[in-house]
Amino acid sequence: MLSPINILIAFLWLISATVDYANFCYIWQLKEYRWDRFKDFLSTVEGHNYFLRYKLLWRSVIAIIIFFWPFNNILTLKYLIVALFSVDLVDTIYNFITKRLGRPRLTKKAILIIFLSLVLEGGLFLFKGDWITLLILLIVRFLILSVVVKLIKYPTMLVKKYYISKASKKIDLQQKHLTVIGVTGSYAKSTVKCFLSKVLSGKFKVLSTPKNINTEIGVAEFIINNPLDEIDILVVEMGAYKVGEIKEMANMVKPQIGILTAINTQHLSLFGSLENTQAAKYELLHSLPKTGLAIINADNPYCMEFLSELNCRVKTFGLGEENKPNLLIYETNTTDEGIRCLGKVDDILYELEAPIPGEYNALNIAPVVLAALELGLSKEEIKAQVSKLKLPDGVLNIYKYGNCTIIDDSANANPNGFKAVLDDVLHKMPSNKRRIVITRGMLELGEKSDEMHEKIGEEISFVADELIIITKDFIEPLRRGVIDKYKLEIKIIFDRYQLLEYVKSLKDTEAVILLENRIPSVVYKEIKG
Repeated sequence: MLSPINILIAFLWLISATVDYANFCYIWQLKEYRWDRFKDFLSTVEGHNYFLRYKLLWRSVIAIIIFFWPFNNILTLKYLIVALFSVDLVDTIYNFITKRLGRPRLTKKAILIIFLSLVLEGGLFLFKGDWITLLILLIVRFLILSVVVKLIKYPTMLVKKYYISKASKKIDLQQKHLTVIGVTGSYAKSTVKCFLSKVLSGKFKVLSTPKNINTEIGVAEFIINNPLDEIDILVVEMGAYKVGEIKEMANMVKPQIGILTAINTQHLSLFGSLENTQAAKYELLHSLPKTGLAIINADNPYCMEFLSELNCRVKTFGLGEENKPNLLIYETNTTDEGIRCLGKVDDILYELEAPIPGEYNALNIAPVVLAALELGLSKEEIKAQVSKLKLPDGVLNIYKYGNCTIIDDSANANPNGFKAVLDDVLHKMPSNKRRIVITRGMLELGEKSDEMHEKIGEEISFVADELIIITKDFIEPLRRGVIDKYKLEIKIIFDRYQLLEYVKSLKDTEAVILLENRIPSVVYKEIKG
């Protein structure tokens, strides 16, 4: 019956349910709707704390109390439900004002998941026609959305296969004039892709997958939505969390050149072992035709271990002369404008200068040089394009924030990259400036997590004056790694607004702040201006 109190409950329910399902969808979206990534999230302190929040714990406790509370009539129960939803509304308004609401990107998939969750909850209530049922549904909302995520996986797989098939056919039609280059590795994929696109654009029309597009469905949609008729080179970044995903991507785009940047413990908790990581990354190289070219990091033993299994041509790059790379980098140094590196290919000397920080980026330029030579660029053309290189957003971007110098490496989340920035960039900043590292730690390192964080804690104590840890998961291993004699000051700041105020207090100081891995958006917006 459409009584005023029923209409009020329906209105408050719709607000409460929509906000809840949007927030839960946001969490699943962060984990790419993958159960393996979500399971790893649940194993963290952050994951545990997520379920201790009002919406998931304390509201459930209140709902259970109401459920068992003795009441005289149905109207009393309705008033209690109105009171509970009113508390929900106040909590929502507070979180909205303080920008704590988790809001997903409104993709078609996210909208469908939220809508189906609302329909499922509303339908179950109408089917039962019992107000007590509403309290039970309130408690199990996260489960409801998770079930929807699970169920929608199956039609999503069919859509995914359709998109991959459509993209593959489109690539087939362009085979005569299009060269596809695949880039994979545990880290540096985006940087190498960015450098490669810039260098090759000096001679060819180049199209590359944009930032964060490195999965099968993402690459397929990108190919379908972009014209390839006038493109000479397609550069595809290939990421993976399990064996088989890169193979599916490679079968779709049919690369002629494959670049393997490096292999380490990144995403070890998802792959399960370094052997699985190797197998996944090698899927790109195994997909190359006999006439194709694999370009591989000779300094990384995990990259080099199975070269004998490849049927294509192989060229290598590296710093270690003992590894006999085809491109040997034998000298790198920092200049006023960026970096300078010297290398040899077939006894021909290459002297390259790039307006980017970080001498370790020579290892990201090296595979680009080999690919460019394979595609017919001259030494002079390569040198000219390298002099125009830029790093991707969030990768070692250096800029000013008031009097502070910011080293924005917030897109980096792997041990090798973290260590390289500490040793090669932060360490070389003026010693009269206070060196501060802000980090949440490194995710998805599995059984190696504590070991890797202890090593990073040690590195931070060598080069920094202050470490700010912004999540609970890695406090202890980072602390254990710190060498006491270096007097590193450690601050623990979980609240984003407290962190924001602290960062603001540094704005007029002569400090260098390294942002390592993702930081709260309110803080990042303040720093970026």
